[in-house]
Amino acid sequence: MSFYIRAALIAVFLALPLLGCVDDSTGGSESGNSDADTFDFTVMFANYADNIILPNYEAVARLATDIEVETGPISSYCQSIGTANESATVGAARDAWGGLMLAIQKTELHIIGPAASNNNALPNRLNSSAVGALSLCGVDQSVVQSAQDADFDIESKTVTQRGIGALEYLLFNPDLGQNCPSQIIETADWDSRPAEQRQLLRCEYAIVVATDIANTAAELRDAWSSDDGDYRSTFITPANTGDSLEELSDALFYLDLDVADRKLAIPTGINEACAALSCPQSVESPYSQFSLDSIKANLQSFNILMTGGSGLGFDDLIEAAGVPELNRRFADNTAAAIALIDTASESLFEQASAIDSSAAETECTNAYANPDVIGRFSACNLLGMIKLINDDQKIGFVAAIDVDLPDRAQSDND
Repeated sequence: MSFYIRAALIAVFLALPLLGCVDDSTGGSESGNSDADTFDFTVMFANYADNIILPNYEAVARLATDIEVETGPISSYCQSIGTANESATVGAARDAWGGLMLAIQKTELHIIGPAASNNNALPNRLNSSAVGALSLCGVDQSVVQSAQDADFDIESKTVTQRGIGALEYLLFNPDLGQNCPSQIIETADWDSRPAEQRQLLRCEYAIVVATDIANTAAELRDAWSSDDGDYRSTFITPANTGDSLEELSDALFYLDLDVADRKLAIPTGINEACAALSCPQSVESPYSQFSLDSIKANLQSFNILMTGGSGLGFDDLIEAAGVPELNRRFADNTAAAIALIDTASESLFEQASAIDSSAAETECTNAYANPDVIGRFSACNLLGMIKLINDDQKIGFVAAIDVDLPDRAQSDND
């Protein structure tokens, strides 16, 4: 978008009547026709807490527990190693991992309150991809340590050795070799062990990792629950309306700062953090090639958080600001991005790997700049489609609901 067009859009949206967002004395309606003077923020925030945020954390805790219990799919896989049932049971374990991964991805669009504490410590325990690459040697060491040490405690490990990424490595990586230098004692004899023993040890440690994920999700759930930490009350109380609105709107910029920049632009080489033509090794899920599925879940979660699901949400605030066309663009562009993922014939890793020449690089760049012209690299088109959403966030959205851009987004030049 040119400087002049962007400046014109900013002028248009700043001219809109900004909302009296924090008038705590006003009541409101749950319909989508509330105006700024009668908008009920307490009802809106209660809707987000009770119907979106808490259920998302409950789903992660439940799915992780279902995976790691004695009768769950990982235990069944462990018991079947070396038998005729192994292929079926590892398939079931991997399917369960996929369901858990999608549930975790939905939580990443509402990293607020307890989730944002200590630099997102709890979400990073669920999924450490935002922190950095998985510590393969660290996971390999933990596999051995957990089998040999009765006092082994996964909580002593860094987040890049835990979470859904570690679980993916343990369940999907067909290479049973270890990734540590020769001086690491725990893995010194690993490669000389029988293959089935190594496979079993990894499988058994996968149960430990899944249990840790379940415990982390339970912490987040309990922190919000009115029966425990009760952040819900803090979130919905009228005195905190301004802070809660800012927190929730900031969280939605995950679509810009993490999905677009980290998950798509770096692997495809469009972000300058990738110094090569492309960086396929930077995809979020290199072993399962699940990256596009996760991005789809992020987009679906963005849509639900933007609309409030079936209750009062940001779309009602935008309607009250008099810019319904902004809602239509969010809905249309999100739907188009999801539809593009559904038609992708190659994974993100495969597409990024194929950007291996200057001609392919140019093709990707053109697809990003012209997202409606679908070419060989649909992931580059996808990045362009998500940019349309992000541009509306940075200009129309923040003006319509009267909030500031998150600090990180202000320095983002996409």
